[in-house]
Amino acid sequence: MRIRAGCIALFASGPLYAQTPPVTSGGAPAAAAPVEPAPVEVSVRGVRDLGASAAQADELRDIPGTFGDPFQAVAALPGVIPVTSGLPYFYVRGAPPADTGYYIDGVPLPTLFHIGPGPSVVPAALIDRIELFAGAAPAEYGRFAGGIIAGETARPADAPRGEASVRLFDASAMVETPVGDSSSVLAAGRYGYPNALLSLLAPGLSLAYGDYTFRATHKLNAADTISVLALGSYDTETDASQELTPVDTLFHRVDVRLDHTWSRGSVRVATTLGYDRTATDLTPGILERLEETSVRVRVEAKQWLARDLRLEVGGDASGLLNRVGTAPLVLQQIAGAFAEVRYVPSDRIELSAGVRADAYATTQAVTGAADPRISLKFRVARWVSTLTTLGVSHQPPTYFLPIPGLRLDPSAGLQTVYQYSQGVELRLPLALSAIVTGFYDADRNTNDFASDCGIFAADCNGVARVDGSTYGLEATVRRAFSQRLAGWVSYTLSRAERHIGSTTFLSPFDRTHVIAAVVRYDFGAGVDVGVRATYDSGRPDIPAFTLGGVPVYYAFGTSQAPQMRLPDFYRIDVRAEKRWTFGAKWFAVVAEMFNATLTPEAVQYKCELTTEHCTAQTIGPIALPSLGVEGGF
Repeated sequence: MRIRAGCIALFASGPLYAQTPPVTSGGAPAAAAPVEPAPVEVSVRGVRDLGASAAQADELRDIPGTFGDPFQAVAALPGVIPVTSGLPYFYVRGAPPADTGYYIDGVPLPTLFHIGPGPSVVPAALIDRIELFAGAAPAEYGRFAGGIIAGETARPADAPRGEASVRLFDASAMVETPVGDSSSVLAAGRYGYPNALLSLLAPGLSLAYGDYTFRATHKLNAADTISVLALGSYDTETDASQELTPVDTLFHRVDVRLDHTWSRGSVRVATTLGYDRTATDLTPGILERLEETSVRVRVEAKQWLARDLRLEVGGDASGLLNRVGTAPLVLQQIAGAFAEVRYVPSDRIELSAGVRADAYATTQAVTGAADPRISLKFRVARWVSTLTTLGVSHQPPTYFLPIPGLRLDPSAGLQTVYQYSQGVELRLPLALSAIVTGFYDADRNTNDFASDCGIFAADCNGVARVDGSTYGLEATVRRAFSQRLAGWVSYTLSRAERHIGSTTFLSPFDRTHVIAAVVRYDFGAGVDVGVRATYDSGRPDIPAFTLGGVPVYYAFGTSQAPQMRLPDFYRIDVRAEKRWTFGAKWFAVVAEMFNATLTPEAVQYKCELTTEHCTAQTIGPIALPSLGVEGGF
């Protein structure tokens, strides 16, 4: 049986669970038995971020359809609505993709995933833990009106380690080694070559991507550690059919930090240098180059004021130079501070309350925002707890999708969302647990795809400022990954409304029902098999009529331009692995198929003006097979 050390309950916001080996009455490890003993789970009390869906990254690398990348597993969580199957852009509780923030060790990234159904830009072997905040995030995270996806890196290894992978569409490697008694160095890289497969499945599409990561740490003494984390990524995409916008993006981050610890607290001082660039024709027919160079300084401190009371405070300041095409450089400045208290007076009550304040300075104006947040968890009984979360979040204006190098003027007004959720968590027999959460988000001045066109306008699907609300119910039932048969089933019932004047309509990416089921079985002897099934109800679309081959739209709200639901979509992903272990070394063969059902997806309606007959236009199937070998030590 494959050993999974230190695993925790998948995406739980309650107690942590760790697998421990059986022991004899004398405390020594028991001798090996012919039959494997059942896993033992123990509860470990600790202070964690309330409202987070969290998991150890190692447990998510076996999820089918993720190609070994733990961050891709968030697409199977409740509240996460895919824009299009296979593309790494999500609506999180109604918030557009650009409103979701990505963090690695507190460093914000402009994007987390490569274009297409590829991996994240961070090597999986570096990540220790992943958190998703679909609602109000802790005060340390800010400036995003949607969800937060945060990753924490593993601490430096005590012994040399490494792993490598070669698949049909990319190759990657990572190696880490201690240097002396006080230092450590890690280097990783990935190169993608998916065109060999795309030539068969989508001959008009061309993709290329790559990334790198470097980390060095040095302990100055028992209390102080200095470290450098550098990472970067590039993606290029062209489409001979001209149905997709050509994209060429890259970014770099270098974070230098000093960590000082003492018996009851810690402080981190860090400086982050960044460069982002995108070349794309956001304006049809005009290729624009967007660039941003940034410097960010931050300070974060944590202190236990009492046994049951912890205080976190911090602040940061950034300077950003932006350029669009050949236009002059534009300077923006951002500064903010936060404070949050965690109070755990007993094993029945956990309280987290915080606030952050931010200011955005441009040549036009200084725009400020204050974001309060509070979460309360109450254990009603040993097997049931409730979790209530309230918060307000602000974010500068954005484009619909996250675009490295693009930063809009915040003096035009910030996006604002008022967030509320109420959840119930249940501990069930057979290593099962469940979470049911109701939520309501009120969106104000949000950037989203909206239809505010007039009669016979050329395009009604531009990005506009709208108000709206998203509300619904999320449910997850999971079985701990310490079991041979493990996984989860998640369901989201939601409605995302938008308002233009006196007209109320559905967000173009509203999906009433979203279901994801993940099942993984460990057969022993290094054999793992998994299946993931996904179902999304069709999203609303305003039909485009053709007049002489040119698409036109009626004014929204008239009888000629009703919203129509696209057909439902489903797909099945499969994965199988055989692993051999030779002491500290291992070798594996992995076969995986994204969209094994080869299901195409409807993306819009096309209608004939004279007959008013509408046909759902599809793309795909977006499918990706993978056969690869992996190894490590």
